[in-house]
Amino acid sequence: METDLLKTFSTVADARSFSKAAEQLYSTQSTVSRQIARLEEMLDARLFVRYGRHVELTTAGELLLPLANAIVTRTEDAIGIIREQAGGGPSTVHFGAVPMVMAHILIPLLAPFIAAYPGMSIDLMERDDAQLEEAVISGELDCGVMTPWGSSRVSAYHLLTEEMVLVVPKDHPLAGKPVVSFKEAANETILLPRATLHVSNLIVEAFRKRGLTPKVSSRCNYPELNKELVRKGLGIAPMPITLCSPASLDGLAAIPFEDPLTRDLHLIYPQDRPLSAAARALIAYVRTHVPKQTMSDGRS
Repeated sequence: METDLLKTFSTVADARSFSKAAEQLYSTQSTVSRQIARLEEMLDARLFVRYGRHVELTTAGELLLPLANAIVTRTEDAIGIIREQAGGGPSTVHFGAVPMVMAHILIPLLAPFIAAYPGMSIDLMERDDAQLEEAVISGELDCGVMTPWGSSRVSAYHLLTEEMVLVVPKDHPLAGKPVVSFKEAANETILLPRATLHVSNLIVEAFRKRGLTPKVSSRCNYPELNKELVRKGLGIAPMPITLCSPASLDGLAAIPFEDPLTRDLHLIYPQDRPLSAAARALIAYVRTHVPKQTMSDGRS
């Protein structure tokens, strides 16, 4: 069976239209129709039913679609790998992370790697955690770094366990304490990122596990803006310790939780899609250069 027939079938199924599929394939509608007819003849089964200007899959078509997608994807991956090994393919890696993870953890360690491989191009993309996993699954990203939450449809490697601390104004009653309890924090207004950043879900879940309901106020994904809100007395903010260097805490104090609160970072990549040599090299480098944990003094 010819792969181009399966690719045409997958495109029509996705577009639900012969004419739209023809546009996407830079072909003509008559050519697409002939290819589908040829595939149906080879399989001795009808794959589409027409409804006006759009089409729907038959039962046979629904059975074929995931298999066709897998065959087309594997074939294109194989061609890409062979071309890359022969020097004729691209050496670009599409790598994603949450903005603050990219800026504070990944860029410092990626800079030497980029300098050591001038022939490799790394396309850095910033996404929220929920979007990162979908981008790896779809093929938009080769790999990424995210905080896991719930079940996953990608392969994952644990990179880092990072402590979370509570950021409060320097004149706040909690500021002088060596550690803070979740019960004490629950009495305050909590500033969190949006739920698309999984660290937000982890914080809320940590309170709920202790029978507490945090009083969540505004949701902002930008740590420096949250710090400014804390300075203005609008709430307190749990944050990863890497965002709480002394230079960034003007007018603020960062206090560890009495019962340590942590978040994990995982390196994610496709479960069933082969990676280019460039992507594999980057993954190997990140795995060996990210520290395994970042904790406050006395807990490292």
